[in-house]
Amino acid sequence: MGGDCGGLASLHWSCSKVIGYDATVIRGENVSLVCHLTESNDQLTRIIWQKSTKDMTEEKPFFFISQGDQTDHLNGLGDRVKFIGSFAEKNGTIQLHRLRIQDEGIYTCTFNLVHSWPLATDLRLTVLAPPKSYVKGEEPVVGFVETRLASCFSTDAHPPAEVNWTLGNLGSFLKIETLPSVKNDNGTVTVGSFISGVPLKALNEETVLCKVKHRALKEELQLNYTINIQYPPESVVIVPDGLTEVKGFFCTTDSNPPPAPKDYVWTRMNRSTGFYEGSYFPVANLYSDIKGLYICKASNKYGSASGSLYVHVHTEAFYRAAFWSLVALLLLAALSVAGFFMFRRCREPLGWLGVARHDEGEVDTGQERETSDQPRVIRKGL
Repeated sequence: MGGDCGGLASLHWSCSKVIGYDATVIRGENVSLVCHLTESNDQLTRIIWQKSTKDMTEEKPFFFISQGDQTDHLNGLGDRVKFIGSFAEKNGTIQLHRLRIQDEGIYTCTFNLVHSWPLATDLRLTVLAPPKSYVKGEEPVVGFVETRLASCFSTDAHPPAEVNWTLGNLGSFLKIETLPSVKNDNGTVTVGSFISGVPLKALNEETVLCKVKHRALKEELQLNYTINIQYPPESVVIVPDGLTEVKGFFCTTDSNPPPAPKDYVWTRMNRSTGFYEGSYFPVANLYSDIKGLYICKASNKYGSASGSLYVHVHTEAFYRAAFWSLVALLLLAALSVAGFFMFRRCREPLGWLGVARHDEGEVDTGQERETSDQPRVIRKGL
């Protein structure tokens, strides 16, 4: 802001000042540079805009405004600058279009008057370039030598972005290191940071977080990354596809990357070549005579491992024989039970068959009674 109170060259006492504001804009957008002369009754002859920027360090004029809002261009901005003020109102505001990083700098607005010295003010224009950020993952093979696991980059930014990592409970296993910054031809800067550590299998699929801060971002940018440790197949397990009706078997293994379908090879004991490829072995679709020991070999580019399964299939004849054997066993069991009870019955005394008492002290033995009229003596206990 500039001013002149009661200059000796003025026709009357006054206190003039130039009002202007600094501005910040995102690269590629438009911005207005406000410049307004107030509290001056002096006659305005011309408004001059000058700049000192990244691509023009020496201050030079680039835009002229005169009576009737007439404008003249100089030093390269061309149609990217437009007058949006009013010469009659001593308003020299302009608008700059499609801002570049190189447009950042100091802009000076000067009012030339008839009866006083020129009045001017300086405006600082800041051009921001939001970063383009990403994480580049590595694919180290499991081992015991420390290596880089992932890198986080923030490119094409102005000013440079801040890049950092959040490791959570992996802080004791990993290290954070900063990469040297790189200045690009368009005025932006690339920065980066990476994490390193011993590529243990336990780190595979663990998640870390890259954080990027920049003035052009409304909030912190967070980029999740899942650590990728490569290792060969370890144990191979063969499991059925159901609990009751089994139609096939799955060959499973723990490896990174997982084997491709063609990298699961099934072989049969005593046969030199593989006869089936794929992680699923469909029993029902193969020939009936499949009894035997089968081996599934799983491979990836780092190694291989194998697992085995013994398959025994019962045929229809087997089930028929098993059925009649079961019937025979049931009949034999029934005959045994019947014979047991007959044996027990034969060994019981005759009285066991039943005794009927007709009179006190008289017992029916089941024999035919005598019809004789001879008297019978019946003894009674005293």
